[in-house]
Amino acid sequence: MSQSEANSSALSIPILTRTQVAEQIMNRLAGRIADTRLSGWAFDHFYRLELGEEQPESGYEELLEHVLDELMFADDPQFRMDDSALRALVTRLGEV
Repeated sequence: MSQSEANSSALSIPILTRTQVAEQIMNRLAGRIADTRLSGWAFDHFYRLELGEEQPESGYEELLEHVLDELMFADDPQFRMDDSALRALVTRLGEV
């Protein structure tokens, strides 16, 4: 594979941003999606990152993985996050 092919291949990997994650949380807070949908979305993106099918926003790898890890269980009553905890995550995503 040539260098330009490698660069082109690397550029085609989607990037997951803090903004995208915050938007999903805000959708849940606004009642546009349920906990199960938020949880499924987080699960899908967490594993896409793990498999290298998606890249985290540069410099925010640990934060995004941590937030997705928390959200993956949002539909489990034992781990469900209330609105204030979700707002705190949005704040963390925006402050860094």
